[in-house]
Amino acid sequence: MNKRLFITDLDGTLLNSNCEVSENTKKIINSLTQKGVCFSVATARTIMSVRHILDGLDISVPAVLMTGVCLYDMKKEEYIHCHYINEDSVRRFCDIVGGAKDISPYIYTIRDNELTVYCEQMDTPEARAFAEERRQKYGKRFVMLKSFGDLDPSNTLYFVIMAKKELVDPYYQRLKGDPELYYSYYRDIYDKSIYYLEICSKDASKAGGIRYLRENYGFTQIHCFGDNNNDIPMFRESDYSYAVANALPEVREMASEVIASNDEDGVALKIKELCQ
Repeated sequence: MNKRLFITDLDGTLLNSNCEVSENTKKIINSLTQKGVCFSVATARTIMSVRHILDGLDISVPAVLMTGVCLYDMKKEEYIHCHYINEDSVRRFCDIVGGAKDISPYIYTIRDNELTVYCEQMDTPEARAFAEERRQKYGKRFVMLKSFGDLDPSNTLYFVIMAKKELVDPYYQRLKGDPELYYSYYRDIYDKSIYYLEICSKDASKAGGIRYLRENYGFTQIHCFGDNNNDIPMFRESDYSYAVANALPEVREMASEVIASNDEDGVALKIKELCQ
């Protein structure tokens, strides 16, 4: 008998255009998990925002967070698996972006089950907006350093740069090429003028997170849902993949099926259909 997992991206996929889980989606998914359906999420977000956004939604399987950097048990409230960046790669990143004034890079660490975000400054509008939203809405902890050189390179999980494409591109060209790292470079779905460069261990990805769940929780069939380029590795790892109607053309092209949009409860309705 197949043990199925249904796992979905959040922004642009499960979340509607207001960055919310609709009440109808909550009702459908919760009714299914109460019957034993296995459901989880795979997202670039951290636990701070995921916990807030998914309040009232039953996540019955550990969540894949920060594009696969870590897995988090929502019920036990603890990290169960993390991919740390090696210290040489951390130092290289700090050397290249340290002291930058045109961008505001962030470095994420986890120690003693606590996530901390480090930065040198928040001088760009994008960086200020990024930090302020996450402080106010989710209580995320930001620590300002005089220099990234002061950072203990151990327990480092994730680097992120967000800015206009012409500002991010030169840093991407200098940073790429480290064989120990995985790079995800994509356009923001809310503000089309902003691009994200996310960097983590080469062993971390949404696909890697799904693989971990398959191997450690006995899933024999995985159905995944997505909309953006960073969901493509997850599509390749899954047995069935579904692109919401609002997904990028290349994501729709790769999917097993295109379903209703994120504003039409597409994910929840498809899971309900598959479970009938």
